[in-house]
Amino acid sequence: MKLLSVLLGLVLIADARADASLLGDTVDAGMYRTIDTGKGVGRITGFGLDSPFVVENGLADQKNYSVAYTLNVDADRFVMDYRNPFAWGAGIVFRLTDLDFSNGASLQSLMVDTNMVGYGLTVGADYVEINLSGVSGTRDAYFSGQFITTAVPEPTSIAMLSLGLAVVGFGAHRARKARQA
Repeated sequence: MKLLSVLLGLVLIADARADASLLGDTVDAGMYRTIDTGKGVGRITGFGLDSPFVVENGLADQKNYSVAYTLNVDADRFVMDYRNPFAWGAGIVFRLTDLDFSNGASLQSLMVDTNMVGYGLTVGADYVEINLSGVSGTRDAYFSGQFITTAVPEPTSIAMLSLGLAVVGFGAHRARKARQA
C-alpha cells in the first residue's frame, strides 16, 4: 500500500506542468486590408507593426501602430490601448500570429475585456484576428485578450501515469488471487 501511495504521488508530481507562455517566442502583429478599397490588399506597412518581435513581460516589447494605439504582448495576454480617436475603414483587421506557446499548447479561445463595440473575433490554434471594419472609438478605447490554451500532457506525465496504473492493476490482480487461494 505504501508503494501505491508513493507511485500515485509521483504521477501527480509528473503531471504538474508549467502554464503556457509566450515569453521568448517570436510573434507577429499587423494591420491588414482584406478587401481592396483602392489601397490594395494585404499587410499595411510603414505605420509600425511591420515585423515580428520577441515577447517579453512588461513594456520592453511594446509596439506602436502610428498614433492610433500601442500593443503590448505578455506571456499570456495582449493589450491594445488606443491613444487617439479612431474610425477603421472597410476590411481592416488586426492579426496576432505565430503564437507558439512554451509547453506545446495551442490557442483554444480568448477571454476578452474591451470597451469597443462592433468588432469581430476569430481565434485559431496559433493566431487571433480582430475584424475592425467600421469600428470607431475614443482615445479611451482598449482591447485586452487573455489567451486560453489547451493542456498538452508532457510525455513523462503519460509514462508515469501508465506505470502507476500498471502497478495498481498488478496489485489488484495479486490481491484477487490471494483471496481465491
